[in-house]
Order: sequence, then C-alpha cells, then structure tokens
Amino acid sequence: MKSSEYTLGIWNIYFVIKIVLFLNGIIEFNFLRNFALLVFLLIPIKSRSFLFIQQLIALPLAIFVLYDDSYLPPLNRALSQSSHISQFDTGYLFELATRFFSVNFLLITFICTALYFMLYNVLRVTSLVITALFILFISQNGNELNKIDNSTNLVQSNNPNQSVESPSSFNNSSFKDQLIHYQKDFFEKQSTLQLNLKSDAASKIEFDILVLSICSLAWDDINYYHLENHKLLKEFDILFENFNSATSYSGPAVVRLLQANCGQKSHNSIMSQVSNKQCYLANNLRNLGYDFEFLLNHDGKFDDFASLVVEKGDLQVTPNHFNLKPYLLNFDNSYIHRDSDMFSLWLQNRATNKHNKKFTLYNTVSLHDGVHFQYKKSINASETYKERLVNLLDDFYNILDELKKANKPIVVLMVPEHGANIRGDKVQISGMRELPSPKITNVPVGLKVIGNDIERSGNQIRVKEPASFLAIGHLVNQLLAQDVFNKREFTPEQLLTDIPSTPLLSENEGSIVMKYNNDFYYSFNNNEWLKYQTEQ
Repeated sequence: MKSSEYTLGIWNIYFVIKIVLFLNGIIEFNFLRNFALLVFLLIPIKSRSFLFIQQLIALPLAIFVLYDDSYLPPLNRALSQSSHISQFDTGYLFELATRFFSVNFLLITFICTALYFMLYNVLRVTSLVITALFILFISQNGNELNKIDNSTNLVQSNNPNQSVESPSSFNNSSFKDQLIHYQKDFFEKQSTLQLNLKSDAASKIEFDILVLSICSLAWDDINYYHLENHKLLKEFDILFENFNSATSYSGPAVVRLLQANCGQKSHNSIMSQVSNKQCYLANNLRNLGYDFEFLLNHDGKFDDFASLVVEKGDLQVTPNHFNLKPYLLNFDNSYIHRDSDMFSLWLQNRATNKHNKKFTLYNTVSLHDGVHFQYKKSINASETYKERLVNLLDDFYNILDELKKANKPIVVLMVPEHGANIRGDKVQISGMRELPSPKITNVPVGLKVIGNDIERSGNQIRVKEPASFLAIGHLVNQLLAQDVFNKREFTPEQLLTDIPSTPLLSENEGSIVMKYNNDFYYSFNNNEWLKYQTEQ
C-alpha cells in the first residue's frame, strides 16, 4: 500500500469479510465504529514509522470492533469469566475454538481473501467497499426507521400479551423504556407471591422427596435427538412442557429451586441472603421434620457450586458424593460417576432407613458441555452428548422402576437446571449459555408419586401453561395438604389446582432475556435491547 493513497489495502479483506458475515446474519454491524475505523485507516501517512504505528494501533481496534459486532457477551463480562476458563483442559478449549471458527466462517474468509488478491489490480476495491458500506448503512437505517414508524402505535401498550411487530434493535427510547418498565413490573408482581405450608396437617405425613437436578438438559436438546418419546418421560404423572428455569447456569438454577416458595426474584436477590425464611423450601420442610441429603456425582468444586447451593439454598447439610468407579471426565479433568452406580448405592442406604421423611437433592453433570468418556476423550463432547443423554434417561427410568419395586412412599421431582444449547442459534454457538434464551431455559420438569400401593387416577397430565419454580413449591404444598399416600389414590388434576403461572423472564449475572409482545428480547445490564433470533 502506498502511503500517499486513500486506500485500505489489505484491510479491504477485513471489511469485505464483515459485510458478508453481516449479510448472512452471523454478526451485527455497528456502522459508527466501523466507519471510524475505516476513516482512521484511510488517513494518508508518508512516514514509514508513523505508518507502522498507524497499523499497530489499527490491529487491536479492528479486533475490538469485530468482537463488538459479534453476538458474544460484552468484553468485561467475558474477562470476568477468565478464572473459570483457565480451569478448562486444553482439549475442551480447542473444541470451543472450533465452534467459534466454523467451516462456513473459514470458507468465507478464504473466498474473500482469494478474490481480493485476484481483483485488487483490476478493481478499485476500496471504493467498492466504501460504497457497499454506505448502501448497507442507508438500507439498514431506512428499514429500522420504517419499522419504528409502523410500530409506534402498536408498542405503546404495556400489555405483554398483545401481538406486535417490533424492530430487531431499539434505539427508540420509548420502546426501551417499555421493556425496562415491564421488567420492573414483573419483579414487583412476583415479590407479592408466597406459599405457606399448613404444618399442622402435614407434620404427621411421611414420604421422601427426591429431586433429580440435571445439568444441561432442555426440551430443545431432547427434540434435537428425537427423544421426546423416551419411556422415562412417559413415566411422570405430571410433565411440564413450558417450565422456565429462569437462568442458564447451574448454581443459580438450583438456588432458585430451593427458594421455590416465593415468586421469581432477580438474580441479585437470590444470590443475597433472603430475609424471608418462608421462601426456602428446605426451611418449611425442616419444620415438618424432614432430614436433608445433598448428593452429587461430581466433586462440586467448579465455580464453588456445592458451597453456593448449601449457603444460598439454606440446605444446612454437608455435600456428599460416593467414591465409585469413574464414568466420565469433566472439562477440568475431575471424575464424574455413572448415575445408575450412584443410585444403586443410594437405594441400598434408603432400604435401611425406617422413617420416610428425607429430602434428597441429587445433582448430576453427566450431560455438561466438555464432558468426555474416558475411552473416547479424543472425540468432541458435543458428539457424545446423545450417548450420554440416552444413558442418563435410561438410568433415571431404571431408578423409578427400582423405587416402584421398593414400594416405599416417595415423590420424585425431575428438575433440570438449564439446557446444553446443543443446537445453537444465530446469537449463541452450540454450548454457549451466556444469554438464557428460551431454548436453553425451557426444561422438562416432571413429578412422579411412588409407593404405598398408590394408584394414579387418569392419564399423565402435560402442563402447557408457562411455569417456573413457584409451581414446584405449589406441588409440594398440594402433596402435603392432600395426604395422597394415606388415601392410596390421587389425580394429577387435583395437584395442579390453582397452580401459579409465571411469564418467561430469565437472568444470568449481567444479562437478561424476556418475552414481551410474543417476541424475545435480550440485554446486557439493561443497556441496548435487541430481539433474540431464536432460529439457527
């Protein structure tokens, strides 16, 4: 590149690649920042030393602008996760890198680079790039203004059930204010909801409660592998089809489960000490004479998971995991035990218990991203997910079967924490969960009543209404109040009477996704709001 010419030189490749990626919906495009970078690169500099400095400055700026245009989380959020990423083994880090740089991305880069070197002596590539950017800028802003004009009269209502056509990104402060107002109104309404167990009637009731807390399992993952008709899912008396785990990370999801007697709180609220003890499921059950057990098929050390659950969930127990033969290797090379092996020993221990009044929280990470079979460590974790999923579903089915044979009264709740995002979409690559999108947080929650020769009246009930953890607190309350085991018969419809419905709103630390006017929107720290493109 001659220093006196107004030309981008090899930087044309950078902008052409970004234009192609943008047109294919792979990245967003911040026109102001990209034009600023372009103008900086076009400044004619005659001195070789200053030209070198210009290029040296441009390189990190270009990387930052590209990162900003991607669907990746804000840079400060990504940097805050560096301590966790440092614990990943090299194989998993390489696997993640291959997901970011897909075959399509590499092909686009190759084609654009090859075409540039073939045509830069024939065409004024810089002029074409600048022209293309201006056309895209005018076209994009014209479309956004037209959408805003067409939707102005429609989006003034704060009714979340009203159908509306809305722009994909919102510089319109009026609409942004509506989203923030809806978010605030949601939490205010949820703060008034609380369940109270009738301890006088329930204190004499004796049945165990087993909660199967599963990491990385959503309806979308099940449907992706066509396992929606697996025999385990048919076993449950009640199965939720639209249950929102309200987060895409394990620790907060289990904490929300253990605070299921109150309406949905913000992420910051659940991670602080809850002043109202009535919100804690464990506290209410403890008052009814329940003992507690927290069992894991892993060491629980990553992200201080086990300690977080005990503290923020008010469990007041020591986490336990049996020392069994390793089944899988976690992404940090720690051991994971087979769920069937864990429950074989657990069932033996339960058979010796005389009293049926124990709450067991069992947590499994057999499906977590980055997990490998010991004998297949060279194979990507995503490629073994289906095998691990089938094994887990089969194991849990066999567990229910063994519990039925034992005939001791127990209520089993399957409550996945979040999905694996095995399919991925335009906003997040496969395995990424920084944004709690609906495909990640819509998890298959099931309830099974077993033992004491109890019989279910009627068929399995599939709950289609949107629900969240308050519904679990309600079900536990109903089981206690209706004394189903002494009656030897129950109907799922009675347990579902007046079950609370919860609109979809999900949070992680620093990010939020919510449903408004039949569309999904996301934001990082309530800054810019964007429509979430759920399709792949």
